[in-house]
Amino acid sequence: MYYYRSLRPSVFTQACESVRLELVSRGLRREHRVLDIGSGIGNLAISLVDFLEGGYDGIDVHPEAVAWCQRNISQRHPTFRFHRADLISGAYNKYGQMSPAAYSFPFHSRIFDVVFLGSVFTHMLPDDVEHYLLEIKRLLRPGGVCISSFFLLSDQARGGIDRGTSFMSFDAVHTSGLCRLHDAATPEAAVALDESFVYRAHAKAGLEIREIRRGVWWSGVMHDQDVVTSYSEDSRAQALTHAQV
Repeated sequence: MYYYRSLRPSVFTQACESVRLELVSRGLRREHRVLDIGSGIGNLAISLVDFLEGGYDGIDVHPEAVAWCQRNISQRHPTFRFHRADLISGAYNKYGQMSPAAYSFPFHSRIFDVVFLGSVFTHMLPDDVEHYLLEIKRLLRPGGVCISSFFLLSDQARGGIDRGTSFMSFDAVHTSGLCRLHDAATPEAAVALDESFVYRAHAKAGLEIREIRRGVWWSGVMHDQDVVTSYSEDSRAQALTHAQV
């Protein structure tokens, strides 16, 4: 339960219910195949074992979390699979073997309908984020959706940070100028990304942002992140092709 800063089972149950609702409200169907990047101790997987029929893959840098999920989820639900990514993270996997900016996810292209990243981009620097978005585009089927959470640096969020109302400080400006850091000594501890950069990075990858559910983390509400919903741009071209036939 260390992921949720509580030993109360009700906190984990609530996390499961919340993440399932987040995906179902954005179109998740039983037959879809899901990729959960940053799968942790399996809250999304557990929330979907009685619903999802298309298959689930979770991937995480924490070997203990992956092993726990393999023992306690995969053995009972074989279509729910968990994988280790031994990636470098100053905050979470200091001795990893590969940079996130060089990583290729171990899956064939265009096999996932939904890709979910809960509090992953909040711990990644701009070059790594850009690369992950390119990989997500590769992995999504035409019409597929990516749902990901951020600390987005909008004008409103910057104002909250500067006034000191944010639940977490972001006082250090990264050398790229594209994000602010909670801890300059450990950059990946928490990262707030410039909103215009996030839009550009999605567009560069071929992902169209169609919705942002605004969090209010910058006003003092703990962990209430911004949730970005984007689609493979193939989906629009495919819709136009069908309409012309």
